[in-house]
Amino acid sequence: MVVIEPSFEIDEKGRVICQSHSKYPHFIKPAMTPSEERRMEKQLTCISCSHYINDDCYFPKSEIDKIELDRLNRSRFQCNLCGNKIDLMLTVMQKIYLEVKFNTVMPLICCDCYSSLDHKRYIKNNNNRIILSILFYIPIISFMITLFRPTFVIVFISILVGIVLKIITKRFSSQSLFIYDLLEGRRFYKKYFRDKNKVNSP
Repeated sequence: MVVIEPSFEIDEKGRVICQSHSKYPHFIKPAMTPSEERRMEKQLTCISCSHYINDDCYFPKSEIDKIELDRLNRSRFQCNLCGNKIDLMLTVMQKIYLEVKFNTVMPLICCDCYSSLDHKRYIKNNNNRIILSILFYIPIISFMITLFRPTFVIVFISILVGIVLKIITKRFSSQSLFIYDLLEGRRFYKKYFRDKNKVNSP
């Protein structure tokens, strides 16, 4: 049986596309409408590829299933620059393939951060998200204070409620609102990307 080797490219929006994917011509179709773009992104996965179905890809079908399960149900695969869960499966597959095949360390970067790096606005976006992360607690604290007396305990409980809501948000919408993730992302940026003109592996 002939094993199909994956080959990856990154489009102008930071989406990883496999050139060996059976639907590759559809992925690079020019001038797509916004709805076509959304439908296309949902298919940027090994599971929509005939090589996965026929089990003749470099990655065995069972391994692909395990990776996809980890990506959907755990926070193992998250953006190194902001902490968001990686939405597109092929981003994860590219990282694993390069590390296993070529011993190349590849950062995981979401499309939003890729775009912000490309347009040199990562720090501005990072600052804005840190501010939003802090402001996230204010409505919760205000609501709790209107129900109960303004005490340290109430503020502490409000913060705990905010943390729980952030965990739920990250779990179900892939967005990280944790200051820790954002500060870790900034440190990663300063270490690997601050003095670079292009998005390359560390």
